[in-house]
Amino acid sequence: MRFLPKVHKLGNLRVVLVPEERESVTVRVMVGTGSREETDKEAGSAHFLEHFVFKGTKEFPKMYDINEAVEKVGGAFNAYTGQNEMGFWVKMDKGNLGLAARIVGQIVTEPVLPKEHFDKERGTILEELYMYEDRPNSKAAEECERLIFGQTNMGRPIIGTVESLNDMTVGELRKYFDKWFVAENMVLGVVGGYGNEEEVLKIIEKEFASLTRDTKKTPTKNKFAWEDQKETRLKLVSRKVEQAAVVMAFRAMDANDKRRFALELINIIFGDGWMSRLMREVREERGWAYAIGSDADLFTDAGSLWVGAGLPKNKLNEAVELITEIAFGLAGGGKWKIKEEELETAKETFRGRQALAFDKPEQVLGSALFDLTFREKIYTPEETLASIERVTIDQVGKLAEEMFKKENLSIAVVGDYKKLDFKI
Repeated sequence: MRFLPKVHKLGNLRVVLVPEERESVTVRVMVGTGSREETDKEAGSAHFLEHFVFKGTKEFPKMYDINEAVEKVGGAFNAYTGQNEMGFWVKMDKGNLGLAARIVGQIVTEPVLPKEHFDKERGTILEELYMYEDRPNSKAAEECERLIFGQTNMGRPIIGTVESLNDMTVGELRKYFDKWFVAENMVLGVVGGYGNEEEVLKIIEKEFASLTRDTKKTPTKNKFAWEDQKETRLKLVSRKVEQAAVVMAFRAMDANDKRRFALELINIIFGDGWMSRLMREVREERGWAYAIGSDADLFTDAGSLWVGAGLPKNKLNEAVELITEIAFGLAGGGKWKIKEEELETAKETFRGRQALAFDKPEQVLGSALFDLTFREKIYTPEETLASIERVTIDQVGKLAEEMFKKENLSIAVVGDYKKLDFKI
């Protein structure tokens, strides 16, 4: 698998160049901050900034200037905010590398944050918040996050709260931007058919000039530590809906733990795909769910394995009990125990998925920037596959035994019930 990232340093700004033979080029910046670096008063600041930086910059001062600049050449752009990081990217044909770099550079160095558009954007974000509140599956996920992470920055919604958004000011957004958008806390990446490497670096030096000269230090970051948990945590949000939205979360390891490779394989067997236990037993064999699955979410200091499902109102208890029975049984000696041949199949599945993922330039770049930001090293596909191949059935069994316990589990339900009475 061809993956040849090259890391350069322009002052304190780390730059990752990934050459690929294709007609497009993608410029992306990852900022090492997110919702967990906010106080309760600042809640939602990172997400608000993600929206607002596109409303005008020094070189693209009007509200639609960036949109028009991208669309005129048939390009694409987007951004996202997580708990740990923010990302901004522009993709264009390779002849427009300079324009793509200029737009991303402007967004992360010289946003205007125009006061005249602030209240309108606040309204848009509040509507986004209400949309998530109205969606049972989103609401269940939010409540489960509060359960598993507790009263911490990790347990707070990324989008913020109605109160924090209503109290937010442009000045507070500017303070957050100035504090966290520093070169030492950012990684810039370019992937695609960009041509001569030296010319690319010259473009970056020009369009990200203030960052290449920036000497500010990254502020001290939020640290998370698990609280003691002695039993399953439950949360019910009662609503008159036709389906039960259920989200479960098991505590797991952090993103740098070597056991993460075993977790990848457990996740495939448990709930990630058509061959998984959850898909076969809950959806196919019993017809209890149209959508059900699991996924791992790992940070530098914590991690979790999530299960999400939409279930019939009259089958909630049976379905939750079956899902937990399967989870607890992955390490046991019964019918749900992971077998050697299943582990080998999961490894083959992982190999195929990684090959497909690394066929997408955005995935390639995202993987490289994440590794450099949070692991201080870019892992090649070959290194990752070698780690996957080394996972043994004993390691999988031991990890499943450690993770899948009642005192490691949180469950949130949004549905038409007065109380939760399933047995775990």
